[in-house]
Amino acid sequence: MEEKKTYYKEDLIEGAIEDLQDRIEWCEKEEERYDEDDLISEVADNNIPVYTYDLLQYASNNFDLIYKNDLCSEDADCIQIIQANIYELLTEELYDYINTKQGE
Repeated sequence: MEEKKTYYKEDLIEGAIEDLQDRIEWCEKEEERYDEDDLISEVADNNIPVYTYDLLQYASNNFDLIYKNDLCSEDADCIQIIQANIYELLTEELYDYINTKQGE
């Protein structure tokens, strides 16, 4: 039986970090060069929920996702605002993760 989705930011962050780890491991295994900034941006973008229902559920459980940020245009709708906030959250967390790993 599939686990019920909780719609907390921590779930998004955990999934994005796992995705980043997998991609870095793959690049190292295949001896592929990668740009850290591009990789983080791609992982963050790929981990933003696609469905409106999911975005609204995340916003209802994480009210800070509903406030307009610098990534939003003047005429952004609520879905675009939530997406931009999730992207910003994930990029910050992924950079923090990379910086922590490099410090070890």
